[in-house]
Amino acid sequence: MTTIAMATKTGELHGLLQTLPNSVPFDDFKKCEPETRTRLKKELENRKKIVKGRYINRENENERLEKAYCAGSGEPIQLWKLIPDYTYELPLGFVDEVNASGMPVRADLVSVDGKSINDDESPLNRDKPRRIHEIVPVGF
Repeated sequence: MTTIAMATKTGELHGLLQTLPNSVPFDDFKKCEPETRTRLKKELENRKKIVKGRYINRENENERLEKAYCAGSGEPIQLWKLIPDYTYELPLGFVDEVNASGMPVRADLVSVDGKSINDDESPLNRDKPRRIHEIVPVGF
């Protein structure tokens, strides 16, 4: 994947910062059953597919997300830095990892950082995930 370095007006680099080689060789899923091998190859290709998305930080609009990503064995390790409200071309697997991450809000909790969980200030009935980082699709 060839990318052009992105920079803000102040010179801060963001997007794909660096690509590193992976020392783990790709084994072509040799130890898997043929049906599983076919499914895993399709999943790997899907994780490498490039999509366009806008990064959102739900907690702090100025906080950056710095994350390493590797699609699988034999694939390069990518170092990413995302700035809120910028649009990036990212691997789908990276987007899935970011969107799946979150902090759990525990049951019986009334408030988080002084903010009520429920409008009526009642405790939370069950655990629920609280997403901080999110990448939303752009240009369907």
